[in-house]
Amino acid sequence: MIEFKYIVQALKYMVFPKRCYLCGRVIAPEEDECPVCEKEVRRIQLPVCYRCAAEKERCRCKKHRNRFVTAFVSPFYYTGKVKSSIYRLKFGKERDIAVSFGKEMASFVRKAYEGVKFDLITYVPMTEKEYLARGFNQVEIMADEMSENLGIPCRKVLSKLYETKSQRSLKERYRSGNVLGVFDVCDRDAVKNKTILLCDDVLTTGATLTECAKMLMIRGAREVMCVTAVVGIPKGKRR
Repeated sequence: MIEFKYIVQALKYMVFPKRCYLCGRVIAPEEDECPVCEKEVRRIQLPVCYRCAAEKERCRCKKHRNRFVTAFVSPFYYTGKVKSSIYRLKFGKERDIAVSFGKEMASFVRKAYEGVKFDLITYVPMTEKEYLARGFNQVEIMADEMSENLGIPCRKVLSKLYETKSQRSLKERYRSGNVLGVFDVCDRDAVKNKTILLCDDVLTTGATLTECAKMLMIRGAREVMCVTAVVGIPKGKRR
């Protein structure tokens, strides 16, 4: 039996043709990207450095240990068509792009975290003001799509307590301070003794994910591993 949501999707595409989430070209309803992007856009290949999510040959993080996050992974570098796609998602409000990224993230999690048994998927939350301004939380959409693809329950267990400056507007050295004490766990029973897959859209310094993971661990989580849609391209050697 065809699920109702797929019928709704088909009707939607009759009025608004489906487009490649990377370049915007019209594509068939069963596709997520056009043949050009499928060939041109490079996905991150295993093995990766689990400290920074970059491919090991490009890693410049010197494997600095994160006290709260066991590992970071991502299917794409934040560049080219992928970068413009993230921009269209967040500022052009093309929410279907989040669904496609969620599928890519799920596929990469299967490979990068093979053998790991996650109890739940959760995501970086927004404040009510942020949510109303955008109309949706793109990371929640990614998490829901990952849940469907991986068969792992998705739950909102984190809340954002205060408004903050956008992380992208700040220099790296200020980002940890910008999110310090901003998040809390709103469903403590759901995280206790759980191995959690925490997701976000963009990984740069990792400050936001680390702060979220810290609260999950404080509230009793067993382990937190992270996945993002994209990760910044590694720069030169860090001091």
